[in-house]
Amino acid sequence: MSRWIIVSNRLPFSYDKKSKSLKGSSGGLVTALNGVKSKNPLIWLGSLPSSTPKEAIALIKKTQGKMSYAPLIIEDQMYDDYYNGFCNDVLWPALHYETEFIKYKTKNWETYKQVNEIFAKEIIKIAKKDDVIWIHDFHLFLVPKLLKEKKPNLKVGFFLHIPFPSSEIYRQLPCREEILESLIKADLIGFHDYSYLRHFCSSVYSITGIQSSMLEIIHGNHRAKLGVYPVSIDTQNFIKKAEAKKTAKNIDRFQFDKRGIGVILGVDRLDYTKGIIHKLKSFKDLLEQHPEYRGKLQLVQVAVPSRTEVPEYINLRNEVERLVGEINGKYSTINYIPVKYIFKSIDIYELMALYRSADILFVTSKRDGMNLVCLEYIAAQKVDNPGVVVLSEFAGAAAMLSQATLVNPMNIRETANTLASALQMPLHERVRRHSIMLDFLKDYTATDWANAFTKDLNNTKINIVEKIISLNKSTNKKKVQIELQKSDSILLLDYDGTLTPICNKPEQAVISKRTKGLLSKLSKKDGVEVVVVSGRPIDFLKQQLKGLDVFIAGEHGGKFFDYKQSKWRTLVSSNKNKWFNQALEIIHSYTKRTPNSFYEKKNFAITWHYRNSPVDFAEFQAKRLVTDLEASLSNFPVSVIFGKKVIEVKALEANKGYFANWFTDRYHHGEKIIAMGDDRTDEDMFSNLKNKAITIKIGKPDNTYAKYYITEQKDVDDFLKGLL
Repeated sequence: MSRWIIVSNRLPFSYDKKSKSLKGSSGGLVTALNGVKSKNPLIWLGSLPSSTPKEAIALIKKTQGKMSYAPLIIEDQMYDDYYNGFCNDVLWPALHYETEFIKYKTKNWETYKQVNEIFAKEIIKIAKKDDVIWIHDFHLFLVPKLLKEKKPNLKVGFFLHIPFPSSEIYRQLPCREEILESLIKADLIGFHDYSYLRHFCSSVYSITGIQSSMLEIIHGNHRAKLGVYPVSIDTQNFIKKAEAKKTAKNIDRFQFDKRGIGVILGVDRLDYTKGIIHKLKSFKDLLEQHPEYRGKLQLVQVAVPSRTEVPEYINLRNEVERLVGEINGKYSTINYIPVKYIFKSIDIYELMALYRSADILFVTSKRDGMNLVCLEYIAAQKVDNPGVVVLSEFAGAAAMLSQATLVNPMNIRETANTLASALQMPLHERVRRHSIMLDFLKDYTATDWANAFTKDLNNTKINIVEKIISLNKSTNKKKVQIELQKSDSILLLDYDGTLTPICNKPEQAVISKRTKGLLSKLSKKDGVEVVVVSGRPIDFLKQQLKGLDVFIAGEHGGKFFDYKQSKWRTLVSSNKNKWFNQALEIIHSYTKRTPNSFYEKKNFAITWHYRNSPVDFAEFQAKRLVTDLEASLSNFPVSVIFGKKVIEVKALEANKGYFANWFTDRYHHGEKIIAMGDDRTDEDMFSNLKNKAITIKIGKPDNTYAKYYITEQKDVDDFLKGLL
C-alpha cells in the first residue's frame, strides 16, 4: 500500500518546555488533516524551529498513531526571511487582493527558493517508489518543479488553501512566472473553489501563454490535472464536542441564555483579510438604524492574535480596539456592553459553547480561502433551534453552504440590514436551512475531501509524453525515409510554416518552384497521395497548387477538393450566421487599437494577424482577445485557436483533427500516413492520428503530440525529397 507523504510549512504542534510535551496547533489545515481517516500510512513532513530541543525532536519522531511525523529543522533567521519576509509579506497579501501590503525584497525571495529546495531534498530522501506526495499551500509553491526535476516518476499533488486571485492581481508579483512554472509540474493541482481554478488558468495563460481546458494543462512533456476540492471538517467530531459535558458547563458559565440578550458571534484571526473592521462598522450601523436592539443584542468577537509584532497588524489591532471602544462608549449601559472583545485563543470547549449560544455566526472576510469556522458552527448547533450563518460572499465557503445568508461586507448598510433580517428569521426557516447544510456536512467531511483529492492523484497517470525524435539527425531522418519508401503513403501537409515559410503578410506566402516540383513528383509516384491541409481560404490554395494532382483541405478542413473527381465539398454543417458577426465585431475592435494588425474573413473562420505589431503590446492584446472571444462565444459551436502570431475563431467542424479522421476513414487503404505541421491547429491532426501515423512537428519540439520534429522549415524540402 502506498504511503501518503503530507508536506506543509510547519508540523501540527509545538513543544511545551514546562510540561516537556507536545502541544497541538490550530488552523484550517490542521483541522482538515486531523479529520482525515485513511488506511494508507500517513507521514507528515514539516519544519520546526532550530531552537527545538533534541528531546522534543526525538519525541516527535517516536509519535505514533494514524500519522507519523518527519521534522525538518530550519535555521531561525532563514525561516524568518522565508516565512515572514516572503510568505507573509508578499504572497499572503498578493493572493488576498491586498497588494498595498506587499513588501518585496530580493533577499527574501532568494531565501524562499532555498527553503523550498530544502523541503524538496528532504522529500526525495524519504520518498519511496509508489509514495504519493501531497504538498500544501503557498509556502511551498516551488517544490513541485524541484521534485519533478529530480524524480519525474514521483506522483506529486499540490493543494492551495487560500484564494488564487484574478490574473490582473497575480501579474503584479515580481516572481509570477517562476511560481506558475513550478505549479504546472505537479500531477494534480487542487483549489477550494471553481473561481480560484478559473483565475489560476487565466494567470497561466496571460503570463506564460500556456492554454488549459480547466481540467488539465499540457506543457512540454507533462500533463497537470486540475480540480476543485472544497475542504471540510470532521463533522461528527464537532457534533460530539458540541454535545460534551465540558461544553455544557461553559454554556452555564457564560449564561448568555439567562440574560435575555441575543448573541452575534465572530471568530477570526486578527488579520486584515478577515474584515473585522467591516464587521464592527456593520454592527454599529445595525444599532444606529435599529434602536430596538440596543441593550438586547451583543457582538462577541474572538480575535485570535496573529503576527503581533508586525506594524500592519499592530495598526489593525489599534483600529479594531478603537472601534470597539467607540461602540461600547456610545451604547453601553450599567448592565449592558454591546461588544465583547476577546483578544486571545480560546479552548475548543469554550468555542463550542460560544457556537451553541450564538444566534448568528457573522463572517465578513474580505477574502478567505474557505473559512472552516462557519462549518464548525453548523455542526455545533442544536438541530431544533439552530442559529443563522451570515457569510461573506468572498469566502470560499459561500460556494459550499447553499443556505447561508450571503453579504458583501464592503456594503456596510446592506450588511446591517441583512443582520436585522437574519435576527428575525422564523424558527422553521432556520431549521430548514440548517438541516440542509448539516446533512451536506455529514455526507462530505474532511475525510471525503482528502479521499477525493488523493483518489484523483492516485488515478493520475504520470503522463510523460514520449520523447520527441529529431529528424535533423541524419540517422533518424534516413531511417524514417527508408521506411516510407518501402510502402504506399498518404502525406497530410500543412501549408504556412511547413510548405512555405511564415511571412509577415499572408499573401507573401507563395509556394516555391522547388517545393511545388517536389509535390508534383510525389503526387505522381505510384502509391502516394498528397493532401495539403491548411487554414488558408480555398481560392488562395487553388491558385498556389494549380496544376498539381493533390487533395486540398482549406479552412482547416471546412472545404475539401477531390482532384480525382474535380469536385469541392463543404464539411461544415453548422450555421455560422449565429456567431460570425459577433466575433467579427470583437476582432474589428482589437484591430483598431492594435497597430499594424489586420484580420481575414473566411467562409468558416476569422483570423486576426499581429505579426507586424509591437511585440509586447500585441501579445497582451492577443491574450485578451482570446479571453473575450471565448467568453462571448461560449454557447456557439466554435473554437478559438492561439497560433503563431495569429488568433483564429472558427467553426468547430473546421478542424484539422476532424478532417484527418474524415479523410482517412474514406481514402485510407492501408497506406502509411505522414502528417506534418508547425502550428497549434496541426496539433489536432497529430492528436487524432497519434496511433496510426508518423507525425512531424516543424519547429521547436515544445508542447506537441508529434513523434518527430524538424527544427527549421527550410529543411522540409530535403525531407520530402528523401521520400522519392
